[in-house]
Amino acid sequence: MQVDETGSDADILRRVIDSVPALIGYWSADLRNLAANEAYVDYFGLTPEKARGMHIRDVLGPEVHELNRPYIEAALAGTPQQFDRTLIDVHGMVRHTQATYVPEIVDGRVRGFFVHVAEVSRRVEAERARDEAISLFETSMHHAAIGQAVVGTDGRWLQVNQALCELTGYTAEELQELSFRDITHPDDVEAADRHLAQLLDGSRTHIQSEKRYLRKDGSVVWVQRNAVIVRGTGADGIIIAQIQDITRRKVAESELARLAVTDALTGLGNRHLLMAQIGRHDAGPLGLLFLDLDGFKRVNDTHGHGVGDELLVAVARRIADGIDPADLACRIGGDEFVVLIRSATSSSEIEKYRSELKAAVTGTYRLTSAPIAIEVAASVGSSWSADGDHSALLRAADKHMYADKSGAS
Repeated sequence: MQVDETGSDADILRRVIDSVPALIGYWSADLRNLAANEAYVDYFGLTPEKARGMHIRDVLGPEVHELNRPYIEAALAGTPQQFDRTLIDVHGMVRHTQATYVPEIVDGRVRGFFVHVAEVSRRVEAERARDEAISLFETSMHHAAIGQAVVGTDGRWLQVNQALCELTGYTAEELQELSFRDITHPDDVEAADRHLAQLLDGSRTHIQSEKRYLRKDGSVVWVQRNAVIVRGTGADGIIIAQIQDITRRKVAESELARLAVTDALTGLGNRHLLMAQIGRHDAGPLGLLFLDLDGFKRVNDTHGHGVGDELLVAVARRIADGIDPADLACRIGGDEFVVLIRSATSSSEIEKYRSELKAAVTGTYRLTSAPIAIEVAASVGSSWSADGDHSALLRAADKHMYADKSGAS
C-alpha cells in the first residue's frame, strides 16, 4: 500500500488502521466505543462512525457479550486478556478469532481498554483436523488386536495400547517408565539400537524385523516389529511401532527345523544333520565313530519290528549317555549309528573313545517282551586318516566297519 503522506499524522494512522483486516477498537470504562476501524463493517455491519458511542453489548450481541464478560471485567480491573472466540459475522460466516484486551491505565486508573481481534480460522481448522486425526489414531490404536506404540527417539515408550500390555505383561504406566531396551532380549539389543540409529539418521524410513522381548514374568516372546519415523517441525519426531506376537510361529518353525534333522524313532540326529555338521567343520581334529548292531535282523524276525524299534531306542539312549556333550550322535540307517567326535584331540583318543563306547553299548537289553543280548561293531574314521577330507569320513568309517565285523565273526 502506498501511503499518501499528505494529511495529518492522524489521517495516516487512520488509513493504516483501516487497512488492517483485524478488528481494532477502543472501549471506555463504561463500555462505550470510542474508536473502531473499517473491519467492523465486515464483522458487524457497522461503520466506525456508527459504532462510535455504542455499548459493547449492542455490538457483540447478548450471547457473545455474556461469554466475553469475564474477560471484559478482568481488563477493566487492569489485567490484559487473550482468548479465542467463535463469531458469526453479519454475512452469516463462521469466524474463529483470537481476541486481545489491553487495559489503558493512566495515573493508576483504568480508563478503558484497547481491542484487537484477529481471525485464526485456518489455524483452528488445522488444529481441529489434527485433533480429529489424533483421536482417530488413538481409537484405532486402542482397539487394535496387535501391539501398537508411540516411541520417543530416545527409545522410551510414550504411548502403548492394551494389546502391547498383554503381550509384555506390563501395565501402560509401567511401560512408560521404561525404554524398548529394558524389555528387549539381551542378544537383540545391539540390532535394535542399530535400527533406531538408521531411522534417526535417515538411512532408513521403515524397519521390519523379528526380535525377542522379555515379559515381566521373565518369559521370552518372539515379535515381528514394524516401525516408521514421523518427523515433527523442529524436532526429531516420534516412532510409530506395530508389534505382533509370532511366538507360536517361531516355535513351529523351530520344531520343523528340529524334525528335519532328527531321527523320528530315537530322537538322535539324522543323516542330514550329520552331513551339515561335517560341512560346517572348518578346521581342527574331527572323527567319526560308526556303530552297527550285529544280529539286528534276527531280532526283528524273531520278536517282531515293535521289539526291534524298542531295542533301537534303548541303544540310542546308551549312545547318547556315553558320549561327550561336545559330540553328536546320529542314526543314519536301520541299525546304523554314527557319532561325530569333536572332543578328541588325537587318533589315540578317538580309538579309546571307540572301545569305551562299544563296551557301553554291547550287552543285554531288558526290553518289554524279553531280555535281548546284542553285539556292536564299531569303527572310526578321522580327519587325519582321511587326509582332512571330512566328507570322506563316512566312507572311511564304513570301510573299517566291515573289518570290525569280520574280526568279531
